[in-house]
Amino acid sequence: MGSGVGVTTGTGTSHHAPDEIVAALAAMPGQIDRSLDGQPDEALVRPARDGGWGVVEIMPHLRDWEEIFLQRVRAILTEDRPFLESYDDELWVIERDYRGQDTASTLDQFRQVREELVEMLRDLPAEAWHRTAEHEVHGPITLLWLAGQIASHDAEHREQVRDALA
Repeated sequence: MGSGVGVTTGTGTSHHAPDEIVAALAAMPGQIDRSLDGQPDEALVRPARDGGWGVVEIMPHLRDWEEIFLQRVRAILTEDRPFLESYDDELWVIERDYRGQDTASTLDQFRQVREELVEMLRDLPAEAWHRTAEHEVHGPITLLWLAGQIASHDAEHREQVRDALA
C-alpha cells in the first residue's frame, strides 16, 4: 500500500520533490471521485470485507483530518516551531456520527479544504519546506515530512475505499 511518496523521518529528507507531493495531494479528490462514480448508495455504507470502514466512514475521516492537516501546515508556515498536538481519532466515528453523514457532502467538504491546502503548498520557496514544528508524538518534523505523511494517509485511505467497494 505505498503512496509512491517516500518520506522517511520527521526531519529527514524526502525521496520525492515537494512538487511531486503537491501533485499527489491535488489528485486525491479526483481519484476518490472516480472510485465513487456510479456506485449505488448501498455500496457506500457497506463495511469492507475485512470488517473495516465503509466509504461512509472513510470520507468524514478524510475531511476531519484534512482540516487538521490544513491547520498544521498553516501553523508551520506562520509560527516559529509550533507545537502540534496528537489526536485520538478512534472515537470520531461514533462521536461525530460518521455513518449519518452524506458521502457526497463530505467529499465536497474534503475537496474544498484540500484545494486550500494545495494552494497554500503550491509554489512555496524551497526553504519553507524545511520549516519545523514539534509534534507531540513524532518530535521535530519538517513541513516536507508532514506533506509526505498527508500523501501517505491519502494512499492508505484510497486503497481502503477500493477495498470497501470491491
